[in-house]
Amino acid sequence: MSGRQHFRQLDSLRGIAALLVVANHFVLLGPMAWMLKTPLRVFALGHEAVILFFTLSGFVLTLQLRSDWGVTYKHYLIKRVCRIYLPYLVVLVATIVIASTIHVRAVDWASNWFNGVWSEPITAAEIYHHLLFVGQFNAYELNPVIWSLIYEMRISLVMPLVVLWVVWVPAITCVNVALGASALAFVLVQMEGSGPSSANFSGNWAMTMHYLALFVVGVLLAVHRARWRKWLKKDGRTRVVLGVSLALYFVSRSVLSIKTGAIGQFIFDWCVAVGSAGIIGCSLVSTRFARLLRTRPIEFLGDISYSLYLTHAVVLLTVVHLMPSPELKWRAILIAAALVIPVATATHYIVERRTMRLGQFLTARRGTKVAARASQTL
Repeated sequence: MSGRQHFRQLDSLRGIAALLVVANHFVLLGPMAWMLKTPLRVFALGHEAVILFFTLSGFVLTLQLRSDWGVTYKHYLIKRVCRIYLPYLVVLVATIVIASTIHVRAVDWASNWFNGVWSEPITAAEIYHHLLFVGQFNAYELNPVIWSLIYEMRISLVMPLVVLWVVWVPAITCVNVALGASALAFVLVQMEGSGPSSANFSGNWAMTMHYLALFVVGVLLAVHRARWRKWLKKDGRTRVVLGVSLALYFVSRSVLSIKTGAIGQFIFDWCVAVGSAGIIGCSLVSTRFARLLRTRPIEFLGDISYSLYLTHAVVLLTVVHLMPSPELKWRAILIAAALVIPVATATHYIVERRTMRLGQFLTARRGTKVAARASQTL
């Protein structure tokens, strides 16, 4: 392949998913928990959004890797570190400073989810594990969203090999292996005596296989996109596939509750993964759907999606701990809601963009030197 492809509508999907995660964490607060018992809960789907993130990452990373097979693993890794780890590191330091500075205590009107974060003194061991990032530790204590980033970074380390494997192995074999690895992950988690949800927040190594399998869904989409794009364009199939995909994504939780245990979680995650794949595919085939996703406000969400995901929980925790009084609860919620986009925007422009440029700079320097040496020898 030659030439990189960038699809803005995929950024928009990531932005919408990040906004759903934000809504999910606000709804988990006590005063807004009633939404979880109404149809409005479809606008606050956090776990589904993470599955969409993983599927999107598999697709996009595959396009990037296949567009330039000559890139060294070192350069690939530098860019991933600059893209994922460095913004995370900046937000981590800010979180530690905030949590250590403000008065943190249990907030009566908030939820167990809220009061479980920043509930223990920050230790040197905890800071070490967060700095190491890809190990197994309590990823819930400082910033409850980072658990998915741990899996994202782990899987990024082996993505070049995964893409090569999917390119050379028949698609049906890849699907069967992915399903088998995912099922094995849930069996191992059950044998350890912990549920899938608690395993997620601890950065469980077995669950890495499960989420790697969801990445494989995105890799398969990218590798075989010419085939499914041709099929999807025929006979108005896009509308049907999009309808079914949206139903799988938004309704699976209601039909297959994750509270039914590991089996229910396994089926639920794969229903959402299939739905995510369908949504991604339709966004690349349907002109009308792509045009909707490429409206400026949604594109802007896509631009700041990573920073929005990284910072919103810290904003919410900070504002509520500064305004813990029951009389001020709605004011605290509204102020936090008003701040999440501005804080994410500032983080995107001040931190995220600069770390991405750093990655480009560090990988371009060697390429320039090699080209210069080559020209000198000619």
